[in-house]
Amino acid sequence: MPTGSKRKAPSAPRDPADDCETPDVAYAHIAPLLRKLAQRLGKPPGALRIWDPYYCAGGVKARLGALGFGDVVNDPDADFYDVVDGSRPPPPHDICVTNPPFSGNHARRLFEYLNSRGERSEGKGEKKGNHPVARFAVLAPEYVHRKAWFKTLPGTFFMVPSRRYSFVSKHGGRRENTAVECRHWRRERGSCPRGETCPFVHVGPGIDPEGERIAEEARRSKANAGFTSSSSGGGVRTVAPFDCYWHCHLGEFTGSVAAAWRQKHGRKPGRVGVRMVDGVEGLPPPPDKSAKRARG
Repeated sequence: MPTGSKRKAPSAPRDPADDCETPDVAYAHIAPLLRKLAQRLGKPPGALRIWDPYYCAGGVKARLGALGFGDVVNDPDADFYDVVDGSRPPPPHDICVTNPPFSGNHARRLFEYLNSRGERSEGKGEKKGNHPVARFAVLAPEYVHRKAWFKTLPGTFFMVPSRRYSFVSKHGGRRENTAVECRHWRRERGSCPRGETCPFVHVGPGIDPEGERIAEEARRSKANAGFTSSSSGGGVRTVAPFDCYWHCHLGEFTGSVAAAWRQKHGRKPGRVGVRMVDGVEGLPPPPDKSAKRARG
């Protein structure tokens, strides 16, 4: 489903539905945290160095700039996975603010990278000067914290919006981009809970490639008849809302910044449109999928 970005791991096929940008309201929800972090660092908000390692259409600079944060690095020619594998360093920054692709293992690789840097920083006294990647605000799907691989640095908190975010897209969301392999089919090695009604690609066993291709095209044509959006034309548009939260850790300032936010905004979450949750145990239960489909 939608999310901001962009550069892909070399082993991962490109999923057009990932080419969605984070909406203004999502950045507005974490702006008070960023301003307070800048204050703790002794600099104005406009001088806070923000790094978004995943590039989509570059809109993050304008959206954060409108909130007063003018020093944003979001390089279209830089591949984040070069940083992960150590072939290039991250740019100088005070905090990593990003929205990784929701498909594949991008969220997992991002969190593993951020957590490992944070653990090295805390465990070995690594300098926090140029690359304090233990400070981050990551917008990720609501289910990420239930993954077996997920872990958090001590003090990590979550910003949970009162309404789901609608992402900004040029290619449409999942419904407009079904010509990709079904994730259930790939994960279960030939099984999908939606069966013949699944609009995504079910790769055959390869016994009769041409026959399998023809049969699959016929199956998908029928499945997509009631699934693919009829919208047409170019231009930016929003796609279906998605349940996701900000996963936040602000390094040595995590506790003081979170406390300041609670003091100012914690008693009126309805007014600010977002609430702070201290740990995974306080997060909402998994959304009712039937209710999600009814909401659109």
